[in-house]
Amino acid sequence: MGKYALEHYSPYETYKIRPLPLPKAPANPGRGQYHLVELAWKELEPDRGKYDLIHLKKELSKVHNPVLLIKQTPPSWLKEGKEECFAHLIRRMASALKKEELIGIVVSTEGDEQRVWDAYLEASVGFPLLVDPNQETLVRYFKEMGRPFGLIVNCREDNWIDCCEKFAEYGLSNAWERMPVLLHIEEEIPGPGILRESLRWHAALSNRPMDIGYDFTIRRLTYPKKIAAEGALPVRFWLVNKGSAPCYQEYDFKLCLKGEKERYEFVLNIDRSVWKQGDITHNEIVSLTTLPKGEYILSAGIFFSDGSPMQLDIQAEENGGFYRMGTVEVCQETAVDLVHVWDGFYPDGYYPLEDPKLPD
Repeated sequence: MGKYALEHYSPYETYKIRPLPLPKAPANPGRGQYHLVELAWKELEPDRGKYDLIHLKKELSKVHNPVLLIKQTPPSWLKEGKEECFAHLIRRMASALKKEELIGIVVSTEGDEQRVWDAYLEASVGFPLLVDPNQETLVRYFKEMGRPFGLIVNCREDNWIDCCEKFAEYGLSNAWERMPVLLHIEEEIPGPGILRESLRWHAALSNRPMDIGYDFTIRRLTYPKKIAAEGALPVRFWLVNKGSAPCYQEYDFKLCLKGEKERYEFVLNIDRSVWKQGDITHNEIVSLTTLPKGEYILSAGIFFSDGSPMQLDIQAEENGGFYRMGTVEVCQETAVDLVHVWDGFYPDGYYPLEDPKLPD
């Protein structure tokens, strides 16, 4: 790229930080390997109308990335009304769970039980329902209802082409954009066909140890060397999701300014719906509170809705989920008004792999 390309232009002095990636993707919730928690109906409702929520949550808490499957093993007290009673169980169990407690719920059915399917749909607000693509009637019903759903693909090396056919036949190729695709692989070690197709299906998790799912790295951060004590901090991020799928959990992207005694955090206004795969650019002018003059450490991090940090795929000093990017000097005032600096300057520049475009 030439010396005078827009990539190199800025009306103020900047730092450009380019962290190096880690040798392998870090472990995070919602990626890699999931664990199927299978519980029987008779365990969860030993007596009619008495639900064992403590047992449910205890079993889910034992494993990393739990996926819940409730088997329709009828309790001894059941005499009639199996569908209605099981539907009540599903509603009660799901209403007691928080979306942070599990990856999703596998829709367990015996035949075409529409009443049970409706119970799953009513109770699943906040976390994904996972459907086997081989359950043709169920897939078609969920699509007719207009509700997004995830997939749990039972696959092995000798049936991957059949799985591909189901994706094509039922129009499931874009299901990953809204809900996760999980692999249930029968072999201990996935074969080359499954490894290849898992990327094409944008699989987020597998029951076998696999490096799949989201993997966020920061390729570049551009920010001013000096900012005003009562001004703004313009930041230009180029991130990449190197993984096979988006992150389906809710999260925030934050900045931290840490001085000698002071510490300030700022939540950036990101649009998670476009943070899927590949290159991600985010430009924002962060409004600052009144900051004491001096040098500050600038850090960035991604945090889940429960406050826990996401591990980023970068080699940088980490403290409480924030990764050190560099330093910035807070002055009484700056030569350029950073609050309005982008009014006459197109901040996006030309990022690698992007087509040049003009500002609106």
